[in-house]
Amino acid sequence: MRLLSSYVSRTVLAAMMMVLVLLLGLELVFSYIGELQDVKGGYTAYEALVYILSTGPRRAYSMLPIAALIGGIAGLGMMAGASELTVMRASGVSIGRIVWWVLRPAMVMVVAGLLLGQFVVPYTEQMAEARKGIVLGQNNMAGWLNSYWHREGDRLIRIGTVEPEGPLHDLVFFRFSADGRLLENSHVETARYQQGQWTLFNVRETRLLPDGTSTIAVTPEQRWNSQLTPEFLRLATLEPEYLSLSNLYHYARYMKQQGLDSGAFFLEFWKKALAPLATISMVLIACSFIFGGLRSVSMGLRILAGVMAGLLFRYGQDFLGYASLVYDFSPVAAAGLPILACLLIGGVAIARVK
Repeated sequence: MRLLSSYVSRTVLAAMMMVLVLLLGLELVFSYIGELQDVKGGYTAYEALVYILSTGPRRAYSMLPIAALIGGIAGLGMMAGASELTVMRASGVSIGRIVWWVLRPAMVMVVAGLLLGQFVVPYTEQMAEARKGIVLGQNNMAGWLNSYWHREGDRLIRIGTVEPEGPLHDLVFFRFSADGRLLENSHVETARYQQGQWTLFNVRETRLLPDGTSTIAVTPEQRWNSQLTPEFLRLATLEPEYLSLSNLYHYARYMKQQGLDSGAFFLEFWKKALAPLATISMVLIACSFIFGGLRSVSMGLRILAGVMAGLLFRYGQDFLGYASLVYDFSPVAAAGLPILACLLIGGVAIARVK
């Protein structure tokens, strides 16, 4: 039985990897063709190729659920076409056991996806954007910001320039009362993060008094205790989908604590957190296609149905995600409902097989 389970798992895993390679190859080719439209000056066709290849891990990460779905259909379909599944069932192997054997290679895809999303994708995306920005003469380095606005408590802060190494330049602090009246305006030449807090240099502080007058104070150095760190400022330069799971969670919590719009970051966090369940749900759908109502159709129709199911899942999750941002409902529901639907459909379809 161990030999049989190993054979099924290896066959399905090979099919999943082959589908992933094919999908990724097509994605890279079409993306490269589209990227050639941006070729100008120092940004040559070679630089465009390097940029597209650098984004390969992120593209592979996003394709893992669909690769698991189509690969599961292809792997099981080949064994069904050779009557191997029929022999297994005639020998007393239950459908539940076969499904478990198919889920094991899916777990490999899940682990690979977690490692890619946490450690590889953030690094390669930063590298790709930084290289492209340098070639185009732009400041797209991770952590480099210009004219960045931020709110913290009753303060509104404008940061003129954020260097990748951490120093801030040309800061302006606006402090408001509860009714929205400006109480204080401060201009800071430079800020440096040292030992867990910011040090402000050359501070010019203007306070507006209730009688309409103002006072001005100039100090060479001040302390600024803030939860805003150089790491959070670096995260602000990246799109939510490029961040690791842990960075997404911490940054989204920080934004929520400051009363800022954190919906997009929480939505992306839950999409990544629930990605393992998404992969498993796709495998259950694949098994239902083989053992359920599509067991008598050709391999081509099964794969076509799998592609349609994968696209429906992707578009459904994207639609609910955008709807959650517009109508302000739970990002957990937006990311989880399509996964729950696939789990139920696949599980019920498999359970009904005689």
